Amino acid sequence: QVETYIPRRYEEGYGVSLEGVRYASENRFSLMLTLDCGTKDFDSLQDAAERGIDVIVCDHHLPEESLPAAFAVLNPKRSDCPYPFKELSGCGVAFKLLQSLANRMDLPESGIYEELDLVAISIGADLVELKGENRIMASQGLRQLRKRQRPGILALMRAADIHQAPQTVRDISFTLGPRINAAGRMDHAQRVVDLLMEKNDARANEMAREIEEMNLRRRDVDESTTAEALLQLEQSPEESFCNIVHGANWHRGVVGIVASRMIESRYRPSVVLSEENGVLIGSTRSVDGVDMHDALESCSDLLLQFGGHTMAAGLSLDAKNLEAFKIRLNDAVRTQLNGVTPKPIIRCDREVHISELSLEALKELEQLEPFGPGNPTPVFILRNVISVRPPRTIGNQGRHLKIAIKDPSSDSPTIDTIGWNMGDLAPQIKQNVPLDLAFTLVKNTWKPRGWQNRTELNLHLRSIQLASSPETAG
Repeated sequence: QVETYIPRRYEEGYGVSLEGVRYASENRFSLMLTLDCGTKDFDSLQDAAERGIDVIVCDHHLPEESLPAAFAVLNPKRSDCPYPFKELSGCGVAFKLLQSLANRMDLPESGIYEELDLVAISIGADLVELKGENRIMASQGLRQLRKRQRPGILALMRAADIHQAPQTVRDISFTLGPRINAAGRMDHAQRVVDLLMEKNDARANEMAREIEEMNLRRRDVDESTTAEALLQLEQSPEESFCNIVHGANWHRGVVGIVASRMIESRYRPSVVLSEENGVLIGSTRSVDGVDMHDALESCSDLLLQFGGHTMAAGLSLDAKNLEAFKIRLNDAVRTQLNGVTPKPIIRCDREVHISELSLEALKELEQLEPFGPGNPTPVFILRNVISVRPPRTIGNQGRHLKIAIKDPSSDSPTIDTIGWNMGDLAPQIKQNVPLDLAFTLVKNTWKPRGWQNRTELNLHLRSIQLASSPETAG
């Protein structure tokens, strides 16, 4: 008998819950395998041991000095772990366990490799570094995804009006990942597990439509909470080294997303907290040069709980400790930054001429895939190009910027560019005024009604600078 159990994040918290252990005991399970959690769940795993349940932990979060009571703790970040690659995702750790079992039981590994599509999704959704084994598993997992064999993934793509399987890790991060996460944010993550295991197409379609509706609700909540948080941020001191905002009963499912939005507005490590019944619960996102896990460690006596990674973490604290926490965390971040206010740095790989940009050039770049954390997408610079028509804002509330550009000194074709979350820069950009752009190359494929798929080259903007001015527009 095998069964999945996912805690309800808002009632039971993250990780292995006491309720989950009790469920396993009452239903006479003798073995629990954790996925992407367990390393810090001392109380729950001790309870499992006392109930006679063996636990195998598959996790990749930073452990403390001691480990919980468990039959085995599989975590490449253990100080005594000799495994050479340390950046596996939680799902990647579970995959290594499957490989080991296959070897021990003399089973063919070919069946195990069919599960790499799920490993690739975990890599893209959890934003782990695309180095070493992660690159290999992500690449092979994307191939598996393109075979389109799993009804649940196909249904999720149909519900989201996605016409082709993810081609890159970025596609996972921006299409499948948010929808998979939406179920846990807005309702219960078990819905996604059920979808991924569903074999009936009709049932999978129905489940996927429900998850897509959750994702749309998540977007609405995200936007309203972001607006409140940004208003609060405007009233906080500009000289602070850390953005910290909080609100009553903000939806906990979007606080991590809102923290990322804070960084886009003011480039600082960000903490977004929701207050419920005198307790603040939230998420952090960091910037280059700041280890948020270490910063929270320095405030641990003020916290009820915390855990996570260098760039992202979760935490909870009594509301009465909020002001002391703000001071302590700001000091910890200032220390890490040596008192220097952080500024976003765009690392560009090469200056190019517009005539060098083509789908053929992009195809050559794609040989370096998969791109992501640890192997970033190459960023290029174009100088002295012009907007051939007035810029447009697109998306909800004109959040995004669209510019059609060309080189005025040559007969080069016009190329469309998109600046995500750059809509507020539109008034600064004038038609036929020279611009310098930092960007990445993207292949845009869509299907016009009644026609076959069309593919064109797009530029995704990272920065816009007036060519005649040293000041950046974005």
